Amino acid sequence: MQSVDRQRFAQMAEDYDRMAPFLVPMYEFLQQEMIRQVDLVSLASPRVIDLGAGSGRLLERMLTVCPRASCYWVDSSEAFLATARRRLGRFGGQVTYVLSPMEGDWVSRVSAPVDVICSMSAIHHLEHDEKRAVYARSFDLLAEGGWLVNIDEMKGLDADAYRGSLDVWVRYVAEQMLRVPPELQGHARQWAGHFENWKRRNVELFDRPKTKGDDLHEPFMDQVSWLKEIGYVNADVFVKYHLWCMVGGRKPWKVPARQPDCHPMQAVPV
Repeated sequence: MQSVDRQRFAQMAEDYDRMAPFLVPMYEFLQQEMIRQVDLVSLASPRVIDLGAGSGRLLERMLTVCPRASCYWVDSSEAFLATARRRLGRFGGQVTYVLSPMEGDWVSRVSAPVDVICSMSAIHHLEHDEKRAVYARSFDLLAEGGWLVNIDEMKGLDADAYRGSLDVWVRYVAEQMLRVPPELQGHARQWAGHFENWKRRNVELFDRPKTKGDDLHEPFMDQVSWLKEIGYVNADVFVKYHLWCMVGGRKPWKVPARQPDCHPMQAVPV
């Protein structure tokens, strides 16, 4: 991202990697549901792109479930790249690293078609039109029958419920901080500092206009509508847990053109 506070992401890369399973609600469940939704285990040698791949936790889970997968890690953060290389190093050449913003020219650096394009907690930093453009570009890269799935922070159907969903995460973090193992308390304290900035931007300054790179939450129903307009089928919200939603859709299989009915040539009297 061109205008994101890169320093903020650099400082939090290692902390986020260690703390995400503890302090992001339903973190592991959501990743497991994504893998189940795209039916990854049924694919012999799937090609996968993870947009905003961060520390590589989602790709690690996918490669563990499907050892013959080949994956693209796409992210704009050099700090997260270093963390991801450590985490995914044992998979060797199965992972290709593409250092690029999601709205940048990462498309030219991957080989299409691919079977799955996924993202978790990243696309919400993009502006409205950029989010939709990512969905459209992904559609073009997918193989027939391929899936796009996005797990992210999203608005719901009601403004008050959305505000409540922000508060749910604040309470969740406060409760979970008491359960972090002693050996991770240093990372927890650092992560809590980053989360205080999130809380200020989203809760304390709830009505304040936001700029690119902030948490630009879009309604999940709007995003499902975009998917349908672009041409995805089976588009839906598959999981919703307060602020966290999993939306996605599938590129349709081509239907062979219907051949005209053929009738034996009839003799025409002359």
